[in-house]
This record gives sequence, C-alpha cells and structure tokens, in this order.
Amino acid sequence: MQELVELLPRLKLDAAGEPDVRATDPEVLSAIAEHAAASAAAINLGLSAVGSLMAYAAPQCEDRAINSDAVEALGWLFAELGATTALFVRLAATCKQVQVGVHG
Repeated sequence: MQELVELLPRLKLDAAGEPDVRATDPEVLSAIAEHAAASAAAINLGLSAVGSLMAYAAPQCEDRAINSDAVEALGWLFAELGATTALFVRLAATCKQVQVGVHG
C-alpha cells in the first residue's frame, strides 16, 4: 500500500477529478494498477482472517470477556477497509485500461 500511496501524486486527473489514463505515463498507470490490486487483495485476506477470529471470539462477547465497544470499532474498521478495497479495485481497473490499448 505504501508504494501505491507514493505513486498516486503522479496520476493525472481530468477536469472532473477522475483518473486521466491518456495524460498519465503508462508505466505509472501499470505500477498503480499492480499496487492497487495487490493492496486490495491484502486487505481482503486480512479482513477474512480477522472475521474468522471474531467468529471464534463471539462466545467471549456473550460472556463480556470482550468489550462490545471493541467489536463495534472493528465493525467500523471493516466498513472503511471494505470501501477502500472497492476504491483500489476500481483504480486498478481504470489504470489497467492502458494495458489493453486505451492509452494513446
């Protein structure tokens, strides 16, 4: 994800604030697509792992061994990470347009 964030300032935007694949260097687009897809996959794997742990910890919530505020905070984190993953997937798809001949 660090590499993606470092590349984003090199992504050109159009007047509507959308990624402009025609104005951005194809190498930058390719790298952004690669890092965005990898970041989305990593987030999905992490969400799946924590979700599994939460399922096993559910009985502890009933016994109040786990604070319900912590579970709520995880829920909000999952929501934000899910939205971020969707953004990364859309960004990867947009930037991959260059690889299928839309650029230039």
